[in-house]
Amino acid sequence: MKRISFVMIALLAALSFSCGLLDKADVSFDATLPLDFKPVNEQAISNTPVPYSDTQVLDATSNADVAKYKDKIKEFKVNKVYYEITENSVGTGILFTTGSLASGGKTIAKKASQTIVVTPKTAFTDAEMDIAGLNALAETFKANQKATIVLAGTFSKTPVAFKVRAYFDVTITAKAL
Repeated sequence: MKRISFVMIALLAALSFSCGLLDKADVSFDATLPLDFKPVNEQAISNTPVPYSDTQVLDATSNADVAKYKDKIKEFKVNKVYYEITENSVGTGILFTTGSLASGGKTIAKKASQTIVVTPKTAFTDAEMDIAGLNALAETFKANQKATIVLAGTFSKTPVAFKVRAYFDVTITAKAL
C-alpha cells in the first residue's frame, strides 16, 4: 500500500511539473497582414513626372490569431512583403518609379520601376527589401501591433487610376494562452 501511495505521489508530482512546463511554452505562428492603400485616382493630365504618396495604418490585430495573442507577443518577424495592382482603369504606358514602402522613416521595400498594369500578388525580391527596415517594422509591431506604412513614388505621367494592396507575411512568437 505504501508502495502504491509513493507511486501515486511521484506520478502526480511528475504531471504537475510537466504541466508547469507546458504553461510556459511559446507558440509560434505565421500570418499574412493585408493593407489597402487609398485608390489612386490622379485625373489631371500631365506628361511630366507626378509625385505620389499615401499613408495608411496597418493594424496587426485585425488578424484574428494576432488579436488572440496580442498581450502575450514576444516577437514579430517580417518574412516577406508582396504587392498587387488591381482595377487599372485609366492610362497605358505609365510607370511608377522610385516606388517605396516605408515605416517610421525606414524603407521596408523599394521598386525602381513598375508599369501600372493589373499585377497579381507579387513578392518584392530580396534585393528590393531592406533588412533594417523589416527589422524596425517588426519591432514596431512588437511594441504596438500597429505601424504607419507610407507608399511613395513618382508616376511618369497622368491620368492614372488603380488600386494597390500590400501584404506582409509575418511570424509571431507569443506566450501560450
